[in-house]
Amino acid sequence: MVISRASLLFRRNSVTLEEVKTIPILDVATWLGLKLRGRSAHCFAHTPDRHPSLVFNLRRNTFKCYVCPEIRGSVIDLVMQVSKCSCKEAIKMLETYAGKPIRYRPSGPSLKRQQDASLSPEYKGMILDTLLQAAPLEKEGLRYLVGRGIDPDTALRMGVGSLRPETYQSLFRVLVSLHGRSALRRSGLTHFFLLAKEGLSFLLFPYRSGKRTHLIKARCLLTKEEADGRNIRRFVATEPAEILYNQDAVQSTSPLYLCEGEIDTLTMIQRGYAAIGIPGVNSFRDDWFKSLAGKEVILCLDNDEAWEKASEWFNAEFSRHGITHSRFSLPAGMDINQYFQQKEVCLG
Repeated sequence: MVISRASLLFRRNSVTLEEVKTIPILDVATWLGLKLRGRSAHCFAHTPDRHPSLVFNLRRNTFKCYVCPEIRGSVIDLVMQVSKCSCKEAIKMLETYAGKPIRYRPSGPSLKRQQDASLSPEYKGMILDTLLQAAPLEKEGLRYLVGRGIDPDTALRMGVGSLRPETYQSLFRVLVSLHGRSALRRSGLTHFFLLAKEGLSFLLFPYRSGKRTHLIKARCLLTKEEADGRNIRRFVATEPAEILYNQDAVQSTSPLYLCEGEIDTLTMIQRGYAAIGIPGVNSFRDDWFKSLAGKEVILCLDNDEAWEKASEWFNAEFSRHGITHSRFSLPAGMDINQYFQQKEVCLG
């Protein structure tokens, strides 16, 4: 029997999933048949790759392709992407490589399954992050964003991911083995079955504050007309938003551009503005006014019927909270993403 280097790292009869991620990534890359040149290799996802664009970070034990934005991640991601297999299948392959079974249940008190009625914010954030790490921005989702004028670098910087329905279902089964179905239900990840059961791929937009992920909002790739025609919800979130999208931008000393939805917010971020997002004009929370006190806010909300109905309320509430505000003037029926796309097409 050939003993792999990975098996020498662990003395127990089995290893945890987190320990598997510490297997030296260069060893796994060689095992998968990649021809290394120091800490780089030719990318397996695009050809020709004349200059090796696949780079390995030995400190973090991760990899990244500088040409393909969706090619990146951990040792498990490397096996999934090179072998074109599911997360569960990749784990089985690494079991073979490590020479011992992998325990799916996390060890240690911080990863213990929660038995109470609610999850701690930290534990819930960890579950959401696990999903995001296994949901790279794939071609279908990337194509949708590029069609809306969002460049891959901006999307990746904001942690945007995407999932095909079959990938979500496979990943969900792995997460159940890790955390239990009850924990996934309380974290809100079961909500995405609304899209997966319709056979729809969807984008994932994490709402983060500091280093913690509070919720994930999913958006299917159908147009509003297509979704209405099939009676399908385009947006599904793990829970109602209690923080703003790109919440950390509130700390900026620059004027804040308040947008409606994640695509509009990404549109402004891409152009260098300190932008924050809300799900819609009718979802504004009172505590958000408090967090914006003393700031200068430019409202970049859609110029539609919903805004017309809510404009007086917005103006009154911003004034009552002492928030200096103005409105980004948009043509009737247009949102900020459409405005910039139309403007840049004309200039181009």
